Amino acid sequence: MISLLVTRTGSAGEVNNTTKDHVLAYITSMKNNRQVLSGQHCGDGQNITTDYGTMMGGLFALTGKYAAIVGADYGYIANNNLSAINSKIIEHWNGGGLVEISWHAGSPWKSRYNCRCNSVKEKGKINLSALLKNAPASPAKTSYRSELSKVAIALRQLKDAGVIVIWRPFHEMNGNWFWWGINAYNGKQTNVQAYVDLWKDLYDTLTIDYGLNNLIWVYSPGKYAAWGATVTAYYPGSGYVDLVGEDVYEAVGNIPDYDELCTLGKPIVLSECGPDKNSYGAYDEAQMVSNIVGKACYFLQWHSWTKANCAIKDNVKAIEMMNSASVISRDEVQRNAWTRDERSLAPSSKTQ
Repeated sequence: MISLLVTRTGSAGEVNNTTKDHVLAYITSMKNNRQVLSGQHCGDGQNITTDYGTMMGGLFALTGKYAAIVGADYGYIANNNLSAINSKIIEHWNGGGLVEISWHAGSPWKSRYNCRCNSVKEKGKINLSALLKNAPASPAKTSYRSELSKVAIALRQLKDAGVIVIWRPFHEMNGNWFWWGINAYNGKQTNVQAYVDLWKDLYDTLTIDYGLNNLIWVYSPGKYAAWGATVTAYYPGSGYVDLVGEDVYEAVGNIPDYDELCTLGKPIVLSECGPDKNSYGAYDEAQMVSNIVGKACYFLQWHSWTKANCAIKDNVKAIEMMNSASVISRDEVQRNAWTRDERSLAPSSKTQ
């Protein structure tokens, strides 16, 4: 059995003793308990200030439950108000939930803020090695590390508030739609080491230079396609990763590359999910959980946007799924109740 040692932040002077190890152990316990933590992404960048109410509040109105994990993003939008994003994150954490943050970092090689590009077509412009801490000075390095500094300060604000962050940078690297993605098709990419070096540089910057020991690092490739790279190709190494996930948009939720991901020896999560374009509004939430329980420790479903019903609340069997004995909602996260007296972490007693 796993123990989770927590003292909640409350009155002035009360110390929050939640650590990364406690939260990681709790997340990892889901597989053997045959339960899964529910997660809802709540908008790009600072849109969380309104989308939290729409996505998470709407989910509660429909099902009587908040998702256990709130998903946020420090990028995607230029000049994000990171303090405003943090306010919503802290609100969810203080309500008993867990926190995941992605970083759709802006391309250092574009004049306007944009995380997206065709990384194969634009490979002549992209040089990941130029962004490292010890790289020579360049406009690209200045652009990237300036944004990184702001992100680090925001993460430190969360550390000071006692928040443990499931941290998901540089995801879907085995595709071609982000600047950190593949530089050639059909498994012929030559930038694997440059990506690994960039990941390790980010890890060292945040954990050593900024002292951020509150981050749970998630390696999160997209679903394998023959024209891209395998889900394990860009893995930065076990010393730099805590959880391994997969981002999957399909008519029926699942983890198609589960067996290969298991070879990395880390707990598995469904790090980003939702319906494909032909299944908006028809994604079977209960079936998705049935397919991943006993495999994944959590799922994080993406938010809806115009003409794209992607969020939990906008798809089918949300009520059944959120009230299932297999699914942990925010009110069931066994974090608030644990004190300095270590107690066994048992599965939720929620009935079928």
